[in-house]
Amino acid sequence: MKRISSLLFIVALSTQAFGMSLEEYNTQVEKINSTIKDEQMRLLVKQELAKEIAKSLSMQKAEVKEVEEAPAEKVEQESPKTVQNTQAVLVPEFVEEKDDFKFQLGISAIASTLDFYEKDINLIGSELAVSGVKSIDNHKYRLGLVIRSLRAESYTLANGVEYEMLSNADYSGAGVNFSYTYMVTSSFGVGAYTSFNYGETDICKNGQCLSLDTTISDIGARFDLNLAAWNPYLTIGYSLYNIDGREFDAATAYLGLLNFEF
Repeated sequence: MKRISSLLFIVALSTQAFGMSLEEYNTQVEKINSTIKDEQMRLLVKQELAKEIAKSLSMQKAEVKEVEEAPAEKVEQESPKTVQNTQAVLVPEFVEEKDDFKFQLGISAIASTLDFYEKDINLIGSELAVSGVKSIDNHKYRLGLVIRSLRAESYTLANGVEYEMLSNADYSGAGVNFSYTYMVTSSFGVGAYTSFNYGETDICKNGQCLSLDTTISDIGARFDLNLAAWNPYLTIGYSLYNIDGREFDAATAYLGLLNFEF
């Protein structure tokens, strides 16, 4: 009977031996010493307990080894054969700056109304211009030499009645002009202009002529069309006439239908 109870005690200990620490082992040894009086039986139980602990330790090592090796196998199985890393590289867009230099040759029609004391003198004429044109993107700059001629056709009184000139009054001179245009589209632009002319005004009546030194200064707005080499334009602005030291205001318009760039 003692042997059977001892065997049952060994089986119970074996079920508790898995994962037993050293402290727990000492506790079990003390329990064996207090419970089993037979010395040989105590020795047998202790041996069986030691065997069970050794077996549990070997099983724990095997499990730890499997756990350590398992992730490597899993990673090797699940890792893709080829991983292609594609990165988007932002490259700044290169915009070629349009920078052209051309020449312009044009003939413009001129209409000017001169405020001459209490009447308006209506002048018409033409201007020949040779200019250099610098284009940078949508901006156009022009600097040119001009030859201008004007003739007084008629005059208008304050009451609105228009009369023909009783004497011939002609102006001829030369000068420079400068204009700027911003091309809103490829075929249309707006801008401004200024010019300065120096020449003489000849007033002739009954065969007698008088020559007066005259300067004309212009400033105003400019509207351009760009149709291939043909570049017609219209300008509207203010003019200041200085005739023999006396200044007169005027409104002036230029229409450049025969205007070409090459």
